[in-house]
Amino acid sequence: MNTTLVYIEKGEEVLMLHRVRKSGDINAGKWIGVGGKFEEGESPEACMRREVFEETGLQVDEYRYAAVVTFSCDDDYELMHLFLVTRFHGELQTCAEGDLEWLPKSQLTEIPHWSGDRIFLSLLFGKPRPFFSLKMVYEKGILLEASLNEHPCLVTDRLILRPWLLEDAETLYHLASDPAVGPPGGWAPHMSVEESLTVIREVLSRPEIYAIVPRGESEPIGCIGLQNFRLAGPDGELFSFFDERKSGDPGLCTKVSLQETGLREGDFTIEAELGYWLGRHSWGQGFIYEASKVLMDRGFRRLNLSRIWCSYFLPNERSRRSQEQLGFQFHHRTDGVKVKALHEVRTEITNVMTRADYFLGVSE
Repeated sequence: MNTTLVYIEKGEEVLMLHRVRKSGDINAGKWIGVGGKFEEGESPEACMRREVFEETGLQVDEYRYAAVVTFSCDDDYELMHLFLVTRFHGELQTCAEGDLEWLPKSQLTEIPHWSGDRIFLSLLFGKPRPFFSLKMVYEKGILLEASLNEHPCLVTDRLILRPWLLEDAETLYHLASDPAVGPPGGWAPHMSVEESLTVIREVLSRPEIYAIVPRGESEPIGCIGLQNFRLAGPDGELFSFFDERKSGDPGLCTKVSLQETGLREGDFTIEAELGYWLGRHSWGQGFIYEASKVLMDRGFRRLNLSRIWCSYFLPNERSRRSQEQLGFQFHHRTDGVKVKALHEVRTEITNVMTRADYFLGVSE
């Protein structure tokens, strides 16, 4: 079923519909945009204009066709065409499906809504974004899966973990040019927006790398990811690395390495490393802990990892405390590590979380 979902912007306010009048409404009690089903022969634009007028009495002057949202909840399936109306005329009327109200943009993710709406709302307002595709799968109203342009998205109480976009380059530069951010992790501050754009294209576009975006905001505040996927033996001996740059699917690590090494199912486990950093203005608010917990859960439940490794260079106390709070256990210390980007030699502490220890902690 094709539908439209339309948000109407007026300065710093957005027209929202509180769905409280229609019986049997899948959106009952939630605040959403206006819109509805295509009529026979309608284009997305024609449906958008008609639905806006029928539900609000307003006529559309200017708009942006922003995205296609694939929505699935139990037996309900919709292909929603997402629009942002930026200019209109007419007088607002009452709506048969709920209460219309102009709300500040800052309140949109604080009112009752579908949890996945936070993902597209964060991209809809603010700086212009390219057309995107978003898929969301719910069961009994609970978000089970979300992906933006085929890249997984994760939602927590306060955060959205989404893929990095090329349009994030200026924000990335602002964060990563701070000398207090990169050097403790072993990488040099970014020197230009162009460098940040290259990093997004060549590094941050790899699978399982996420931009950390606060709920209700549109710009990233940091980065987190699982990287260096590899096959290992039961005792941790390394068999084969998976190069994320060559494929968008870490699961291929198994297939490729089995062909190359002759290993059989049961001879190996899949492991990865957790890495993260956060802009200075967001330190001390528990964001890394919250983002790490949901990504570790994905790693163990969805990616079937047996171990997740996490390291830091001495004397990085923030990373040490974060890894301890997350439940990582000390594994080994490596002296004389060459940090090529900074032309330094450091001591690295490597910690580990096993699948068994993770689920033991979850159950306690």
